Amino acid sequence: MVVVTGQSKVSGDPDDAMSSSDAEDDFQEPATPTATQAGQALPLLPQQFPEVVPLNVGGMYFTTRLSTLRRYEDTMLAAMFSGRHYIPTDGEGRYFIDRDGTYFGDILNFLRSGDLPSRERVRAVYKEAQYYSIGPLLDNLEDIQPLKGEKVRQAFLGLMPYYKDHLERIIEIAKLRAMQRKARFAKLKVCVFKEEMPITPYECPHFNSLRFERSESETKLFEHH
Repeated sequence: MVVVTGQSKVSGDPDDAMSSSDAEDDFQEPATPTATQAGQALPLLPQQFPEVVPLNVGGMYFTTRLSTLRRYEDTMLAAMFSGRHYIPTDGEGRYFIDRDGTYFGDILNFLRSGDLPSRERVRAVYKEAQYYSIGPLLDNLEDIQPLKGEKVRQAFLGLMPYYKDHLERIIEIAKLRAMQRKARFAKLKVCVFKEEMPITPYECPHFNSLRFERSESETKLFEHH
């Protein structure tokens, strides 16, 4: 550190030399950087993991091989235990994941040997597989019930124009019917048909002007609702 004042001048007076010495004595060396400061200045070293990894997932304990957690490269678990990220440990030295561990065993069973959960656990395990970004497990779960039925249902509803608008009307009618019958619920039969003609008013011609040319051998039924 250099201190410059407007009153200073060069002099050979011993008193001035003493004053300079006193100033040097008053100068203090900077303190040694703390661990926190050093951590901010220097990048952390890659975290090293043992071959057998103890885990604490939301208070539930698991033990597995490091290679199991890294089985699929594009998953969250593989990224967490790649060494590029710091994972805290609990008092017993287990690596802590702040997530409900109820279905983590199902995740490990799939990573170990490709085992799938029972039907009643499919939805919950699917949610966990989404969190950990395990694509192969998601693909397998979508092909079994009840997710397969839901997948087909969503695909079917995607082909129906104005489905959400009609659904509100269907619910309204069902509520009214239940009130009229003083029942707790009502059932409605909904007929869905494939419309061959354009569905927009601007594209749909008058049906009186339509002519369907068919051979006698063809047995086609044209209906309009």
